[in-house]
Amino acid sequence: MKITNLIPKSALKFYGYLKKDFLLLYKRKNYLAVFILLPLIIASLFLFALQPSDYSIDFGVCNSDMGDLSEAIFEIDNFNPIFLDSENCLENLLDGIKKGDFPLGVVIHQGFSKNIENLKQSSVDIYYDNTDVSFAGLISWKLDSSLRPLKIQIIDELNSELGGKTSVARDGLDIIKDSLSFEFADDKLEGFDRSLKNVEELNTDFLVNPVYVRHNPIYSEGASKGAGIIFIMPILILFIVLMLASTSIIYDKKSNFIMRVRSSTTILNYLFAKLLFFVGLVLVQFLIIGLLFISFGNSYNFNFLGIVELVLSIALIDTLLGLVIGLVSENEGIAVLFSLMVSFPLMLISGIFFPTQTLPRIVRWFAGIMPLEFQIGAARGVLLFGERMGHGWLWLAGGLLILTLWLMRKKV
Repeated sequence: MKITNLIPKSALKFYGYLKKDFLLLYKRKNYLAVFILLPLIIASLFLFALQPSDYSIDFGVCNSDMGDLSEAIFEIDNFNPIFLDSENCLENLLDGIKKGDFPLGVVIHQGFSKNIENLKQSSVDIYYDNTDVSFAGLISWKLDSSLRPLKIQIIDELNSELGGKTSVARDGLDIIKDSLSFEFADDKLEGFDRSLKNVEELNTDFLVNPVYVRHNPIYSEGASKGAGIIFIMPILILFIVLMLASTSIIYDKKSNFIMRVRSSTTILNYLFAKLLFFVGLVLVQFLIIGLLFISFGNSYNFNFLGIVELVLSIALIDTLLGLVIGLVSENEGIAVLFSLMVSFPLMLISGIFFPTQTLPRIVRWFAGIMPLEFQIGAARGVLLFGERMGHGWLWLAGGLLILTLWLMRKKV
């Protein structure tokens, strides 16, 4: 007696459906390549953009000062100065930026160092291509951050010099006070001494920045460093699963495989096999992206049950949504187009490019009812804080399941 005779036919059919989907993915090399390479490429680019380890920004320099303090400006991290000849320097600098020889230009005027030594404000002119929107937004923050150590050095030196000079002046007053015996002179000198003492104790930080705003993040630096995965993982999985699930069911429709399923078993058996197959695919995607982020030194609070719930919720919702797209599409090209139309707008309003707090209220409301918003929030709680998921996603998955079954009976 064969072992297969002991296994229920429905279980054998279930296994056959799983095997069919696996072989279909394996034979369609282009989809298999997208499945494997897309998360590796996108996640790697994201990690390199957020955690750059070795980069340098060239910038042209017109330095008419040639003082010690102006030279210190060119020692800032991640900037590589290219010094231009003094003749027609500004004209050549602007021309170089327009031609793309360097994205940034710095002009230091004569007397820069001398003004600082004489306690006068000095300025530096920055030129850049403001049609490069992303670089224009970066350069103000990056250059200010890079110049901060120099500013602190100047203020510290000013504090020391100011304290030393006022101390010498107070010593001179003490000598004058000892040499005079008039009572009114003592009162005057004591007043001068108190004023000089106040100047001596004056912190020039107050003059530069009278109100200091202290930034206090509520989570550790490690949590923010690895937070990119909570956006990248749901977005990538959404696009890939929508594309694969929609094209998979279109293939089954065209090959009349679903008609054969109806004649031999139930649609639910076929549907559950397909859902289980995509749960496995999502788990593989999750492992690829997770291991890639961990290899960059990120750490996460793994909660096994929370991760299982997260993978299940993302896989079931995205797969059912992809099946709905496939059932309403006429061919694979239309299905891929619909997948892009769904995933790309959701990606734009997910918070990865723009803070959702700055979006219009109607857009925030729309984003809040979309599956991707829930998935990002769930990934944040599970991966960063080791929390468990709620069960509200089951209602959405159930609604999509009913819709899928209805479309399969109506469209197929």
